[in-house]
Amino acid sequence: MKYVFADFILDSDRSELRRNGAIVRVEPQVFDLLALLVSSGGRMVSRDAIFKAIWGDQIVSDAALSSRIKDARKALGDDGTAQKFIRTVHRRGLLFVGDVTEAQAAAPAASTAAAPSQGIDHKAQQPAAIAILPLEDVSTDGVSQAFARTLTDELTSAMTSWRTFLVISRQSVARLEDSHRSAREIGATLNADYLLHGTLRRMGNKVRLHVTLTHAGRNTDIWNERLECHLDELHHMEHEVAAQIASIVAPELQAAEARRVLTKTPADWSVWDICMRALAMLHGAKRADLDEAEKLAQSACSMAPDWSLPYGLVAVARFHKAMTGFSATDSSKAFSPTLEAAHRALEIDYGSWLGHSLTAVGELWTHRHHEKALLHVDRAIELNSSAAMNYHFGGCITGFSGNPTKARTYQERLFRIDPTYPYRAVIEADLGLWHMLDRDFEPANMRLERAQNWDPFYGRALQRRIALAGLMDDRDAAQAAAAKLKDLGLPLDPDTIVSSYPFQRAEHSELFHDGLRRSGVNI
Repeated sequence: MKYVFADFILDSDRSELRRNGAIVRVEPQVFDLLALLVSSGGRMVSRDAIFKAIWGDQIVSDAALSSRIKDARKALGDDGTAQKFIRTVHRRGLLFVGDVTEAQAAAPAASTAAAPSQGIDHKAQQPAAIAILPLEDVSTDGVSQAFARTLTDELTSAMTSWRTFLVISRQSVARLEDSHRSAREIGATLNADYLLHGTLRRMGNKVRLHVTLTHAGRNTDIWNERLECHLDELHHMEHEVAAQIASIVAPELQAAEARRVLTKTPADWSVWDICMRALAMLHGAKRADLDEAEKLAQSACSMAPDWSLPYGLVAVARFHKAMTGFSATDSSKAFSPTLEAAHRALEIDYGSWLGHSLTAVGELWTHRHHEKALLHVDRAIELNSSAAMNYHFGGCITGFSGNPTKARTYQERLFRIDPTYPYRAVIEADLGLWHMLDRDFEPANMRLERAQNWDPFYGRALQRRIALAGLMDDRDAAQAAAAKLKDLGLPLDPDTIVSSYPFQRAEHSELFHDGLRRSGVNI
């Protein structure tokens, strides 16, 4: 059902709020509150009814409701003083006071958190849709029931945050909560292409979570995973577990869609198909794959010039290409093409986590603008806390901005979310640098050795190995790393090396420079 008021459209089936045609990003519980109020037909909704609709039997504080009300008003450009849409009825509940008209929603074929203009008819985008089904507690004592409900909400929020796939609204899914239907039947009822579902079971002092991703149309499972956590960790792990699952599910969905695209001829590809094919090509290690991915994304930009995702993919392709030769490239120029495309993605959709993340990288390396880079990467993490890329960049930017301890917390969390992150050597080398800047030389040495094991030809790991060896008076290690650096045709001059690093704090730059000088390496 669509509800139209002022310059807003709230689509309960698609879990979308739009203003003047543009997506307004809201968290799932905030959307549920808005949908409940807007659909109330001008009647007051009691606080008890709100708690029941949003949290079920879970016990939450009044502060949680106050926070959701504040966010709902903010999404509508309202506040507690004006109350032009959401009016508080003292000690009783809330009343939606906008003029609302109802209309049947169209089939969810072209709507995500970052959808192109509805005016594009030829090769229109048709994003895949996923429904997050309520996780089932199959324990006999019901210990993990509350955890199951909360984790379902966290999973819905995490998947929505990727802003790529259409996530079926919680309210629509709730209608089928007690039904016993096949995946094909549920998918057809909800207009969902994929279903994410699972069970929780108590196993002694642990809870085992089994999650499955199902292709609804084919009624086949395409991914499943088992996770365990201790009972005493349940109420602290929902967000972390949801982030870990979403970081795996999102690429699995993209891969499934990319396989589907290959069953069609390129002449029949939609904008969505082109984007999914570009995403698949971005995982290739060859320069030709990255060039083809950028070419595809550019064509999607031409077909849908007011959709941010294609520009984000252009930025990702340029980032990967910059990384392939980063050690030998002028660091002030390496990411300027990335920054250009990321800026365009943000011009179209300022809620694009991908745009913020890649803008942050560009601002750090191209302009050495640490404050601006921090603002963008913090916003990217806020928008999508399950994207490993955000913690890669968050660590890099935070470390060079002068807080190596916090930088390590970002990049260590990355490995918990995505143990197979492709830039393993880069992250290990970064962690080695942050330990070095904190003068923790032994852990720094361990991390840099890991970086070299993952990629013996990563020049920046070798540079840091030389500096650390100098600080530890290990001339043999410094000479060995220098010989490899020389074989790669990279400079050994300390001034040249240090100038390529965007240290904000002078003492960090001086420490790194001192290590290079003391290494005894022949320039």
